[in-house]
Order: sequence, then C-alpha cells, then structure tokens
Amino acid sequence: MIAAMAAMGAPLALAQTKPAGVPVPEDSPVYNAFRQLEKQPAYHLRMTMESKDPRMAQMAASGMGFAPMEMLVQGGTRQVTMHMRIPATDIRNTIDDWEIRSVVQNGKAARLITSPAVPRLLKLGEAQLQMQMAMLDMQASTAITRAMAGGPMGMMNAGMIAGTTALAHMQAARLEKKAKDFFSWQCVPGAGGGDTSGQKNPNQLTDLRALGDQAVEGTAAAAYEFYTRERDQLRGPVRLYVAKDSGLPMRIEMNDPEGRGSMRMDYYDIGKTAEIEIPPCLANGQ
Repeated sequence: MIAAMAAMGAPLALAQTKPAGVPVPEDSPVYNAFRQLEKQPAYHLRMTMESKDPRMAQMAASGMGFAPMEMLVQGGTRQVTMHMRIPATDIRNTIDDWEIRSVVQNGKAARLITSPAVPRLLKLGEAQLQMQMAMLDMQASTAITRAMAGGPMGMMNAGMIAGTTALAHMQAARLEKKAKDFFSWQCVPGAGGGDTSGQKNPNQLTDLRALGDQAVEGTAAAAYEFYTRERDQLRGPVRLYVAKDSGLPMRIEMNDPEGRGSMRMDYYDIGKTAEIEIPPCLANGQ
C-alpha cells in the first residue's frame, strides 16, 4: 500500500508546522482504501506536476516540457510511461518527442526509450553516443527503478530525475547506427526494486486528519490529510480523496508549503485491464 504512497517526483517539502508524528492506525480509511485498491485486477495512475520555476515556464513557452506520468498496475506487473519534448540535437529550432517506458515484473525491470527522431539521429556520431547514452541509460534506469520501488510520492522524485537526466543527455548525444539496440527493450540487472507491497513499514504515515466530504470531478469523496515519514523526517501535508461509494482512492494532492509547485495523482480505470508489452528479456526470465 505504501508502494502507492511514497514515490513519484521532487522531494516532499517539510511541513511549515511540525506535526506530532502520531502513526496512522492500520485500520484507518487511508490504509483500507489502498488495501481495496491492491485487490483490484488492475488500476491506472496519472501523475501531474506543476512548477512555478521560471525556467519550467520558459521551457513550456518554447514547446518543451513533460507530459503527465502514467502508471498501469496489473497483477504483479507495473508499467510507467513518461513523455517529453526536448530540442533536437541536430536540427535547430526543432523539438523532438521522446518516450521512456519501463516495466517491472517479478522483481526485474526493463526500459524502452523511443522517438520518431531515432531513425534520423541514428545516422550521427558513434564515439560520443556510447559515452552519452551509457550515462543516460544508467541514470534513467535508476530513476525509473526508484519510481517502481517506492510508490506514488517517491515516483514523483524519480520522474523528475529521469526527465532532467534525459533532457541533459539527449541534447548532448550524437547517435549512430550501432546504437539502434539502445532503442530497443533493455533489461536492467538487479533493478526491480524488491518488495513494493509496503506492508513491512506500516508507520510511514502519521497525523491523520479527516477533512469531511468533498466532490472530486462530480463524485462524492471523503478527504483526509496526513504526513509521510522519510528517514525520521515528516513531510507533507498530503491530501487523499477516497470515493464514498467504493472506498477506493481517487486522488492524492500535495502543495509545496513554500509555494514552488504542486503534485497531483489521479487513480482511474480501476479494475480495467490493458495490454502491457512484456519485454523479451523479462519474458525469458533473464
């Protein structure tokens, strides 16, 4: 359950008012909502981040930026997809679309980086490619692995790391034909993240407070506020909306107390399965 509560973007800001640190009871509506979620055959999660950093606004104005991160959880398989638009490395005033997709299954992870620009870029320089892509591969894979292992709020951090890493290294890369394998599924040894059930550390949430009933996109929901414990520090507050009719989580929100941005995660298509492409190296048990 904490796998759905601790891993999606920039680090959570410390609360302006220090909370008491009282653990959330195991039978609370918050924990029960995520227990209900894990019983579903599948669910989808969309994470949207907003930043008030002028540099991010400048990127958006020039056509660059990151789309909301999408995660599909189905049985023991998780798929995370990130899209970004960054300047072309070889054509001035051109923006390329890129996708980073990762799949974790049975404790093993694989990633796929694709773009319509790949055929064009594969014609460019080999030496720099090998260095730049090795760095990108290591950093992007590490960030994605953290996302898969940590659940929503840590995934916010992983998404930011993966995005900025890709931006920095894609701009510098000079790709060549011998790199085409880079743009196919690559398994990441030892990067599955281990147990993501989150049940081994039940006191990661603290200071639960009921905020009453509210509407989320026309659906009645019960709202709750709490903090998360990370390395003996309490971060938040975090707000959770639980559907009144099903008891399932609908939305998680967090605002930076210093006003630098916000994060929102929406749960949708709960129970609706979808096809996940299983990379050959995972399917073959490598």
